[in-house]
Amino acid sequence: MFIDDAPRFAPPFGLIRRHPFIVMSLVLHAVPLVALYHLGSQRIELAQRERQQRQVESGARLTAQARLEKRVHDMERIKSLLEQSAAAHPAENKEDEVQFSAQPKAPEELLKQAKDLSRKIDEIERDTKAEQLAKLLDIPKDKALEQVAEKARAEEPPAAEPQTAAEAAAQIEQLEAKARVALEERRNQLEQQQNGVQVAADAASGTQSGTGNGKGDGKGNGKGDGAGNGRSGQGLGSGNTGGVGRTMLDRIAAFRNPDLPDRATQAYIGGAGTMFGGGVAHIPTVDAASMVKGTGRMIGPGGTYANRVWVNRWYLIGPFAGRHGAGLFANYRHPPEQGVVLDAAYRGKGGRLVKWDYVDMARYPLEPPVHAEDAVYYGYTELMLDAEQDLTIWVGADDDVQLWLNDRLVWEGGNVNKDSFFGRVYETRNTFVRDYNLNEGKRVVHFRKGRNKLFFKLSNGPTRIFFSLVLTK
Repeated sequence: MFIDDAPRFAPPFGLIRRHPFIVMSLVLHAVPLVALYHLGSQRIELAQRERQQRQVESGARLTAQARLEKRVHDMERIKSLLEQSAAAHPAENKEDEVQFSAQPKAPEELLKQAKDLSRKIDEIERDTKAEQLAKLLDIPKDKALEQVAEKARAEEPPAAEPQTAAEAAAQIEQLEAKARVALEERRNQLEQQQNGVQVAADAASGTQSGTGNGKGDGKGNGKGDGAGNGRSGQGLGSGNTGGVGRTMLDRIAAFRNPDLPDRATQAYIGGAGTMFGGGVAHIPTVDAASMVKGTGRMIGPGGTYANRVWVNRWYLIGPFAGRHGAGLFANYRHPPEQGVVLDAAYRGKGGRLVKWDYVDMARYPLEPPVHAEDAVYYGYTELMLDAEQDLTIWVGADDDVQLWLNDRLVWEGGNVNKDSFFGRVYETRNTFVRDYNLNEGKRVVHFRKGRNKLFFKLSNGPTRIFFSLVLTK
């Protein structure tokens, strides 16, 4: 074939000159289709943003309700503490009972509950003050009660009925604050009684002078080493507490400071220091020969038999914005810390929508599905036990982690002292993953029979991230 015989391609404009009407028709049909496509994409994107915004607003509303519900629950615990502090023989500890709520109650319903609790707290407070006043002035208790009640009526006018949810929420906050004042006054009274301070004659007002050291040996969430160091509730986990006042001071201190360690504990192998604050991380040794490993969140019937259980099932949410370096340990507080609402959604790091996701990790350790640097993650699960018992928790993280058991802080691992830990984990040959032992320390804590709430806050700096919680007898 010669070059001249090759097929010749018509110029593009030739087709237009030959079939102008067909080409024009195609163009007229194509332009609306392209416009509709872009318009549809924008509408879909806009609808998605609006849907996400509604989810975020709903999450904020549910979280606010959960925070109010916690205030009411705290009032219930205050009432229980006041009742037990006034009783000659305190009943079983009930102020720390774990409560679960799948859906937070509305502010109006919570306000009704808060008002009822406030009335009962007022009655307990008046009765206690009247009893003291009667002893001081040597008058009948009925007469002292009249004086206390008259003074209370003069000091506190009735509150107006709220018209909005915001007004109801504000009243709940006021009632909770008032209940905390009553508890603080009772704590002062118990300290004065414990230290032999004479109660002043103005007991009806609840303003008394005196100081106390607030030390106690009552049972808490962890077993200490027997050494009191000035914090309330230090010492052994059980034993003779030396009287009602001492025990109640310990309980009140635990309620007033839920995010403080309940006792000093030798957390690391060889007594390298306490886990809280500036403890030096040290990977505990394990006996691999006698190890029977298991996973899950059930201890007892229904759970897999094992003497070393990795808690691998969690609801996780994140990433939220976080700090870097030394700021890790004092990272930002995000909505999940105000209340766990598993249906809620929030704006996370970089404005992304974050929700609670259920994670059942098939391989050790636990790693968030979405990895981010300078970020904060939260985890929530419920551990089921067939009997009340003490268990050892083995905790490790890259980088910082705080762990709460039934709303009490039981672990706090600082990144600043974990250089040697990271070196052993990442830079040496080891069997830590095989042995479920990527842990920087351990401590003994007390678990309740039935449901136990576990909540952690994981703060990540650069590069890698993980969390490990292992349980042993």
